[in-house]
Amino acid sequence: MTLYHAFETLIVPLIVLGCAIHVAGRYMPRTRERVKARLAAMLGGTAANGWRGWLARRLAPSQAAGCASGCDTNSGCGTCDSNTSGSGDTGNTGSGGSNEQIIRFVRKS
Repeated sequence: MTLYHAFETLIVPLIVLGCAIHVAGRYMPRTRERVKARLAAMLGGTAANGWRGWLARRLAPSQAAGCASGCDTNSGCGTCDSNTSGSGDTGNTGSGGSNEQIIRFVRKS
């Protein structure tokens, strides 16, 4: 086995693993935040010293808005569109609170 093959055998799986972690974090933001919080707690939390403290503070969950927190604040993920606190003029004509959203397909010409 040459040095090139050894390097390739090491680097390609690391790239694939990094991409898989990125995609999982993108499509499962709450799970990503829970895992980060658990890792920060395992490192000693914000009270840890040195590099462990720095890493724990970096991984610790912040008061995030948007997709990670489950509340939409113009982040574009649309997770809380049905949780608006309007005066009741949401366009629902049925009784009760329907969580249905209308999807309109528009042809671009």
